[in-house]
Amino acid sequence: MTKIHLGFVNGAWQDAPRETTPCTDPATNEVIGAISMTAPEAVPDILDAAERGFAHWRHVSPAQRGEILRRAAAIVRRDAEAHGRAIVCEQGKPLGEARIEVAVSAEMIDWSAAEGQRQYGRIIAPRDPRFQQFVKREPVGVCLLIPSWNVPLMFVARKLSEALAAGCSAILIGNKQVPSAATAVVLALAEAGVPEGVVNLVFGSNTALSEALLSSGRVAKLSFTGSTRVGRTLSRIAADHVVKTTLELGGHAPTIIDRDVDVEAVAATTVSSKYRNCGQVCNSPTRLFVHREIYDRFAEAFSTAATGLRLGHGLEDGTQMGPLASARQLQRIEMMTEDARAQGGRVLTGGAALEGPGNFFAPTVVDQLPERAAILREEPFGPIAALIAFDDVEAAIAQANALPFGLAAYCYTNSIRTQHRVSNGLNAGMIGINTPQISLPETPFGGVGLSGNGSEGGAEGVAGYMTTKYVSQFVA
Repeated sequence: MTKIHLGFVNGAWQDAPRETTPCTDPATNEVIGAISMTAPEAVPDILDAAERGFAHWRHVSPAQRGEILRRAAAIVRRDAEAHGRAIVCEQGKPLGEARIEVAVSAEMIDWSAAEGQRQYGRIIAPRDPRFQQFVKREPVGVCLLIPSWNVPLMFVARKLSEALAAGCSAILIGNKQVPSAATAVVLALAEAGVPEGVVNLVFGSNTALSEALLSSGRVAKLSFTGSTRVGRTLSRIAADHVVKTTLELGGHAPTIIDRDVDVEAVAATTVSSKYRNCGQVCNSPTRLFVHREIYDRFAEAFSTAATGLRLGHGLEDGTQMGPLASARQLQRIEMMTEDARAQGGRVLTGGAALEGPGNFFAPTVVDQLPERAAILREEPFGPIAALIAFDDVEAAIAQANALPFGLAAYCYTNSIRTQHRVSNGLNAGMIGINTPQISLPETPFGGVGLSGNGSEGGAEGVAGYMTTKYVSQFVA
C-alpha cells in the first residue's frame, strides 16, 4: 500500500483528500508514496490555528521551549536509521551522507533550544534618573517556512527549531519531492509536547500557498531556501506586506587554488565536496580557479578522482554518488553540458547520463570555456565542475566576483598573505580557507547579493525570528 503523507494543522493530522501527487525514488523512478495537497482555500483555517498557537507559545518560557526541543532532537536520533533511509529513497543521496544529515539535524535542534535562552535584552543608562530604559527581544509572530529538497531533514529541522526557540509559531510548506523529512520533524515535535497550532504542516503548490499566506497580512516572517527566481517572487510579495525575510537562494561558489598547494590532496578534497549529494548543495564548489603552474596536474588529478566515483542507489554498499533528485534536474545538467560543448569547451570526464533507470549523470569536468558558457553564469546544482586557469590571484578574485551570487567561496593556499587577500576580497557570506567545512549548527549560514539575505544557524538564526522592543519607563 502506498504511503500517503498528510498535512498537520492545529495538532491533528488532516484527512486524506482526493487530490494527491506521487513521490518517486530518483534512482529507480518508481512511485514510493503520495502527498496530500492542501488547497489555498484552507489558508484562513491554517492561519487561525497558527495564530492561536502563537498566542500560547510566546508566553512559554525559553527554558520550557528548550526542553521540548531537546526532547524532539532525542526523538529524531531515536529514529535516525529510518529517517536516513527515507532520505535516500526520496532524494537519492548515499546512505552515509543521509545518516550524517540526520545527526546534524538533531544537533541543529539542540543548538536552537539553547540559543533560545540566549536572547538577551539590555539596560540603557537614562539621561534622567527618573527614567528606566531597557530593550527586550520578542518573537515576531506567525512564520512561513519553505525548505528546499536537497538537504531536506536539516533544512526543516533548522527552520522549525529556530522559529520555535524564538517563541514563534510556524506554517511549514513541506517539499513534495521529499515529504518524509517534514513529516519526521513534525512528528518528533508533536511527540515531544509542542502545543496545538504551534507547528502546522501543509503540502501543495508552493506558489499558490505561499502567495495566499504572505498576502493575508497575518504572516510576520518568511524563511525560504530555494532558487533565486522563486526567491525574488516571494520577496516581492513579502515586501508588499512588509514581511520580514530570510532568503537562502543558492550560489555559484568560486574556489581559488594557488600554486603552493599539495595538488593531489586538494584535488581529492574538492572532488569529495563537489560531488557530495551529486553536486546538489548550494555551497558546492562549482568554479575552480587553478593557478596555471599547477593547472595540468590538478586537472588530471581532479578528473581521475571524479571518474573513480562509484555511482548507484544510495542504499547499496559502496555507493559514493547517487542520482540527481529529479528528471528536471537531470535535463538541466544535460543542457548545461551540451552548452559547454557548443561553446567550445572541453569535457575532461563524464558528460553524459547513464543508461538505465534513474536520474544518473556521470561526474563531469569541463574546461577551456568562454565566459558566456552557461555553467560559468548559472549555478549548475549538479555533478559538473568547471576548471579555469589563472595567473594572478587578484585577477582570479575579480573573475570570481563577476557574478551577482555570493553564498560560499573557498581558497586553498599555504600563504597567509594570500589567505588574507582572498578572505577579504571575495564577495561571499561564507568562506572556507583550506577546508570545505563551512556549515555547523553554531555558525551562521547565509549569503550576499542574489544569494539572499539574513542567516540561519549560529547566534543569527534564532535572532532572525525576533524583534526588538525598547521601553522607556518614567518611575519618579
